[in-house]
Order: sequence, then structure tokens, then C-alpha cells
Amino acid sequence: MKGLASVLIGIVLVGGTAVAGPLELGLGVGPSFTSLDSFNESITTLNTLIEHLNETFEVHPDVSGTIVPLSDMGTGWSLFASERYRLTDWFALGAHVEYTRASSDTIGFYQGNEISQIDISYRSHILGLVLGGDVTFVDLGIRLGAFGGIGYFHTIFDHKVVFQVPEEYPDIIAGLPPEGDDRYTGGALGFEAGLSLSYPIVEWLTVGTHVLYHTGTVDSLTTSLDIPLDLDGDGSAESLSLNGLAVMFTFSINIDLSLDGGKESLQ
Repeated sequence: MKGLASVLIGIVLVGGTAVAGPLELGLGVGPSFTSLDSFNESITTLNTLIEHLNETFEVHPDVSGTIVPLSDMGTGWSLFASERYRLTDWFALGAHVEYTRASSDTIGFYQGNEISQIDISYRSHILGLVLGGDVTFVDLGIRLGAFGGIGYFHTIFDHKVVFQVPEEYPDIIAGLPPEGDDRYTGGALGFEAGLSLSYPIVEWLTVGTHVLYHTGTVDSLTTSLDIPLDLDGDGSAESLSLNGLAVMFTFSINIDLSLDGGKESLQ
């Protein structure tokens, strides 16, 4: 994968400098919505246990306290940095790096004969490198275009679970999550496509928005000791869907690379 990425980036760089067109450097930020299915399924299971314990100890005379359920991890924030070489007025090749973060956590205590703590933290970080092309099919002052590409998405998952049940609980409780505190990593090839709407404020500065959809599946996440992530304790490694949508608010600076313009002049 690293060799392929190096070759493709080299082709883009060499090809871009050989044509009379601008280099576009862009940045963007916006909300993202990613499946993260295994994480959210685990959160649903944990919340079922937490709500059951809250209901049980709400009427228990010897235990006080309540735990706030975990929030869904589907919503987060994305950052975007791109570099594109415009080969013609309507077509560009390039690459972009994107970073997406999502998290969910809760902490609380039950006070019975002893203090029982529940402390859960899920944090995901996805770093993607995408190579692809952009096509502009409407340019009437405001530009409407589409883009697509293939990339590699490196995923980091920081996972912490402390789940202590008060001894006053009147029965044996099943399905308790495995406790632990570790970092898991993995990666996958994925595809990305979307639409862009942009407006050039001046010749060298453009603002706009991108709506992009990405898809990919991480087969497994493992620790540095090659221990697979197993959120439900069933002995099977968890896979992770990276399918999702992001809305980016962007701006880009255009640098003229043509022989007439010179490499350091702004359009």
C-alpha cells in the first residue's frame, strides 16, 4: 500500500507540474457521520445494563447513585487538507488527508456498602489518505463538481472499561463487559465520492462546501501485542464499518504553476 501510494503521488506531482494549470491547496472542517457499527452495538449493550442497574438501585434502600448512559458514536468532526493539480479547466488530479474523531464516555458511582465505579470511555480516530480526481461540470461563477478516489484509512480506538456492580445487587448479572484499558489499531482500503460547490472570491481564493461519502471495513483492530478487540467477550474479533458521510466547509488558495505565471505568483 505504501509503495502504491508513493507511485500515485509521484505521478500526480510530475503530471501536475508539466501542465499549464494552478495548484490548489485547500483546508476544510465540518461534521461527520460514521457507522462505527461495532462500537455503537457495544454502547447499546452497555446502556441496557446501565439502565437496568439504575432502575434496580433507584428503589433499593441501601444503594444510591445513578449512571448517565453513553451517547452514540456516529457523530463527530472531520478535518480535511487537500492538494490538487488542475490539468484542464474542468478536471483535476490530487490527494487529500482527512481526520475524523468521535467519542463517547460516562463515569459515575453507586454508593452501597462500598463504592462501585462505572467508568467507560470510547474514542476513535480515523486518518485517511485519498488519491483521486475532481470534475467540474457547471461553472457559472459558482462551480458545481464531483470527485472520487481510493484511499487507506488508519483507525485508532482507545478503549477503557471499569464496570463494578454493587454487592447489594439481588441476583447474578449476566453479560458484563470485559474490563480493560488499551489502544487498538487497524486499517483498510476504502472508496470516497461526493459533490462540491465552490465560489471564487478572488482569482486566488475560493470558498465552498464538500459533501462526501466514504466506505470501507476494518477487518480487525489489535493492540501492540496483537491482541484483537473483543468488546462483547465472545472470543471473536470485532470488525468495523467506516461507511459514513461528512460535510466540509472549505477554502482553497490557487498557485499558478504555468510557465507564464511562474511558480510563486498567485492567480
